[in-house]
Amino acid sequence: MEDLEIVCPVCGEASLVLAEDLEDLEVGDVLECEACGAFLEVVSLDPLEVEVTEEGLEGFFVDCPRCGYTFELSEEDQGREVECPECGFRFVPDWSDLEEDEEW
Repeated sequence: MEDLEIVCPVCGEASLVLAEDLEDLEVGDVLECEACGAFLEVVSLDPLEVEVTEEGLEGFFVDCPRCGYTFELSEEDQGREVECPECGFRFVPDWSDLEEDEEW
């Protein structure tokens, strides 16, 4: 079995699942996205498919326009300038992608 790359449905970042971890993986197991921390439940092994669990949907994730680092914002950050924890770049995120019916 080879290493496998999965793409997080929350942030779109790819994570590598090592071959030795794939052997022990079972439907119902939960993986954590390395980039954004979302929790991804394994729903199929062949092919490997994951879906976001409730815990992964609680925040708004943004990519830093300078370095591309993905990080989570809180509701209090809406409309404010934020600082990327990776490179220190300051910017005002675009919240227009947030659906009107999403609850905080």
